[in-house]
Amino acid sequence: MLSILTICCLQHLSSCKKDQLKPTLIEKIETPLNGEVNKILIQPSGEMLIVGGSRYVFSEIITKPFNSVYWDYYKLDDNDGKAIYSVTNFGERVYAVSFDGKIFIKSAPTSPWYFVQTGAWEWFQDIFFTESNKGYVVSGNGYRSGRIYQTDSLGHLNKVDTFEFELCDIDFPQPHIGYACGYGAVLKTGDAGASWNLLNVRGDYFKAMHCVDANNIWAVGYNGSIIHSSDGGFSWDKQRNGNNPTLKKYRFRAVIFKDLNTGYAAGDNGLLIKTTDGGKHWSEFEHLSDSDFRCLALHPDGSLWVAGTDGAIFRILE
Repeated sequence: MLSILTICCLQHLSSCKKDQLKPTLIEKIETPLNGEVNKILIQPSGEMLIVGGSRYVFSEIITKPFNSVYWDYYKLDDNDGKAIYSVTNFGERVYAVSFDGKIFIKSAPTSPWYFVQTGAWEWFQDIFFTESNKGYVVSGNGYRSGRIYQTDSLGHLNKVDTFEFELCDIDFPQPHIGYACGYGAVLKTGDAGASWNLLNVRGDYFKAMHCVDANNIWAVGYNGSIIHSSDGGFSWDKQRNGNNPTLKKYRFRAVIFKDLNTGYAAGDNGLLIKTTDGGKHWSEFEHLSDSDFRCLALHPDGSLWVAGTDGAIFRILE
């Protein structure tokens, strides 16, 4: 029996290695960053913004215009510096949020960065703007506390709701329809963020989500689950059950889809996987790094960007 189990395990390991995806190009990107990379924003123009830092010590932002080889570097440290966890844009304005309730704003491509210290001294984890003067911020800390705030273009906050679970990510596929996810929960708004309802899905610490459209949403969990809804969150398909002990342990932190078929998810210890059938099947990329990957981005040139701890940033062409 032991011999049969050994052979089966060897066959399984061999097949997994054989099925690994090998890109045509893997480029490690050198930047002036000194801390962790938490989010990459790629503008339609090709301009790139990458944010991160060290949670309690400093904030870092680097920007690079399309076709430039040089990164512009911005750092905030000393008493005010805290790691930045998300960056987004609306038109030419760019916004980023950090630990201790800071909102960073760049009003135009040539304008300097400035930050607003809000009255909410919390871990701001994500931000999304639905209108020129209307955005939403999610916060969360310690698994059992989360909030959604509405903000204007100047960083002034109004609290929308408080929850008994941490919130990590927020996305609006349409101005009036939005989703947020966090510790054991996925929320939805159908009234442009005025109210949020808990959807019928549980079972993981949902770290990230991506909406291809108002109906198709994917979310990934830190325990290894992948869930998908094709009807606006009314029902969910658990495409991967992170609580299944027979599956390889994955710890997801990021997910992104090109379209309804092709998507990527990333996580700890250099985890990067891909689907080409809407999440029914996933394949691993060959191991790129021991870093914990925290973000994914799709570039207009067709490349995939992945980044995380230790300042690791990779550009991948398949």
